Amino acid sequence: MDKNAWWYVDGRWVHPDEATLSINDVAVLRGYSVFESLRTYNRQPFHLEEHLERLYRSARLIELDIPFTRHAIAEIMREIIARNPYVHASIRILVTGGTSEDGVMPSGKSVLAVLISPLAERDMERFARGVKVITSHLERATPGAKTANYVAAVRSLKEAARQHASDALFVNEQGHILEGTRSNFFVFRGDVLVTPREGILLGVTRNTVLELARSRFAIEEQPILLAELAQVDEAFITSSSKEITPVVQIDDLMIGDGKPGPRTSELEQRFIEMVERDEFAREKNV
Repeated sequence: MDKNAWWYVDGRWVHPDEATLSINDVAVLRGYSVFESLRTYNRQPFHLEEHLERLYRSARLIELDIPFTRHAIAEIMREIIARNPYVHASIRILVTGGTSEDGVMPSGKSVLAVLISPLAERDMERFARGVKVITSHLERATPGAKTANYVAAVRSLKEAARQHASDALFVNEQGHILEGTRSNFFVFRGDVLVTPREGILLGVTRNTVLELARSRFAIEEQPILLAELAQVDEAFITSSSKEITPVVQIDDLMIGDGKPGPRTSELEQRFIEMVERDEFAREKNV
């Protein structure tokens, strides 16, 4: 964390050490809040409109009213980028449920906070070697909404760390792999790209990757069975911070030959080329 960064919290611009939130806010007491995480490339937000759309969709799913317009939040986003010097940055938008009289039901106004931190340059070695992930049978609450309830994710990530893995994939009672703790999951069966659609948080990077893949690969949005992993040729995860990251091992199973596959590498290259051309920055007015 850069302690000299400028953050926006409840109408004020403050440094991280000065950022405060009421202990009586139901975001703190009950995890009742929504948020969005996105990144910038060369000081441009990546698909800002899509992230704002998902923020409001998450709020509708948990019945949290956002008393701020999309335009107002977009303006704060642009100002936080201007106030801070980072070429590449991670930005988090948080909307809390507000303070509570009884510790459960919100009675005060929601708080809007926008936090920023610097991101390093792309780690090409990580792309070249791929990562190990594990599986977890814990369940996310309201998977279609991006909320602060990360109990399942934190517990799964702790187990991943114990097994020297970088992430965990949630598996439901039917044996379907759903998504990572902070990422979406894809596999290749030959030239067919497969990714789940139900019971997950639809990622902005996920959707971008699907668009990049349509002209080259057949696409199936359907469940992926844990029992079928031995038959897949390649696997990868996507997120704002991870971009496209090859998965070469899941639990004790090596995927393919244990190295990032050529189709995943092709998609990575397409993604990088899109970013370098700044195609994503052609946003509509928000």
